[in-house]
Amino acid sequence: MKAPGSAMEEEQDQHDPSIKTRNTLMWFRTDLRLQDNKALYEASMRSKVGARHLIALYIISEDEWKEHDEAPIKIDFWMRNLTSLKKDLDRLAIPLVTKTAKDIADIPTLVEQVVKEMDISHVFWNADLMIDEQRRDAAVKKSLMKLPGVAVEECNCECIVDPADIKTKTGNPYSVFTPYYNNWCKLVETEQHYLELTGPPEANPPEAKDIFADIFKTVPSGSYPHSLDIKMVNELYPAGEDAAHERLKSFLQSKVKKYREARDVPVQDGTSLMSPYLTSGVVTTRQCVAIARAANNNKIVSGDEGIKAWIRELGWKEFYKNILISFPRVCMGRAFQPKTEKVQWSDNMEHFQRWCEDKTGFPIVDAGMRQLNATGYMHNRLRMITACFLVKDLLIDWRLGERYFMNSLIDGDLANNNGGWQWSASTGTDAQPYFRVFNPLLQSQRFDPKGSYIRKWVPELRGLNDKQIHDPSHILHPKDFAKLGYPKPIVDHAVAKKKYVDEFKRILAL
Repeated sequence: MKAPGSAMEEEQDQHDPSIKTRNTLMWFRTDLRLQDNKALYEASMRSKVGARHLIALYIISEDEWKEHDEAPIKIDFWMRNLTSLKKDLDRLAIPLVTKTAKDIADIPTLVEQVVKEMDISHVFWNADLMIDEQRRDAAVKKSLMKLPGVAVEECNCECIVDPADIKTKTGNPYSVFTPYYNNWCKLVETEQHYLELTGPPEANPPEAKDIFADIFKTVPSGSYPHSLDIKMVNELYPAGEDAAHERLKSFLQSKVKKYREARDVPVQDGTSLMSPYLTSGVVTTRQCVAIARAANNNKIVSGDEGIKAWIRELGWKEFYKNILISFPRVCMGRAFQPKTEKVQWSDNMEHFQRWCEDKTGFPIVDAGMRQLNATGYMHNRLRMITACFLVKDLLIDWRLGERYFMNSLIDGDLANNNGGWQWSASTGTDAQPYFRVFNPLLQSQRFDPKGSYIRKWVPELRGLNDKQIHDPSHILHPKDFAKLGYPKPIVDHAVAKKKYVDEFKRILAL
């Protein structure tokens, strides 16, 4: 969609010949890629029909990162991908200007300065549908619209199906996944434009290398340290668009057909591990669905069970983003179900700290938290187990867990993270019923029957047999258990479950 005032573009093109000899600007945000980048493609096309050169911009905004509780490992991943993007742009003679904003409020001024300094006539970016980002972009537009001969164009690229295009029969946003997904599949399968991918930008004329030589010499600066092993992180999550597509290709060639069965087994390498790249915009959900669909004989709701299951998981990503956009209160720390705001959460911060520090005495829970704390990633099954444990066994406010995950995850995504936590807490849309409480022991025995995942992350328990490892405090003799150096369970699951269920019954009866 064109921003308010973009009609200026046509008028200026007709009446102001000078606009055709100026430069075009692409403002990158959470879309660090060349392929399937609508704004970048449109900016490239604009530069070819009248502008001199295409210039790229990225603004480092630590204030925004803090506002959104972005994890240090995620910020590091962003910056590594920004460096990779710069190299890709360099090959196309497209200079990347990087600026640092001390405060969110400084961003409009920074963009305006670049527009003036680089003689820009058209500014492109992909719309960000989150509330804070919409406010930021509105402020930037307002600033740019005051400049003579400058046009702004915002492109819709974030969702495969725009939230405005997918409603219930009564015209309301969906709040339940299955009917949403059924309609989403129908639209995507019948209307080809939803999966149309835009190509990469065209290269600037060769002289751009000389004209912008100083910019090409600069590299994205700043130190954004994290506490994890750098070599391990770089090997687990290599940066760049090429690395992302190689990972996607490998998954679809060797693992996707077993995905339906393997996705819930945490010790297996059965998932795509594409989430960090999707969250940082190195690849798009549209690309993943389009490529997976092509591998499934152009089918989404039929065909290979593994591919269908994986596309459905991508559908959840679209659904939760749709929820965040349609019901903005959920990104403001509010429960989707207002009545659940009356839950009297526990203020036992020692329990919360034990959960954060992987010392709950429940092996499967501690294993999941150790994976998170050591790698910045956690298997999805463990995200559900650990979240449910915090909320329903410890009765800790889901918002504390949501924030801890965002502060820790390399793939922390506001919509997905919020949706997952509210599902686990039975406060959200299409949520797990409040009376359904995961039993950590049964979850452990079902999804890690041999204890392999626990042994990997809880080395104190490696010497136990397949039965003992799930519940050592109850199976071993007290003296033998004490020798392990592993904590006793901090709660009795049966007692904790009753307390949680009783509390929900209380608020629902109000």
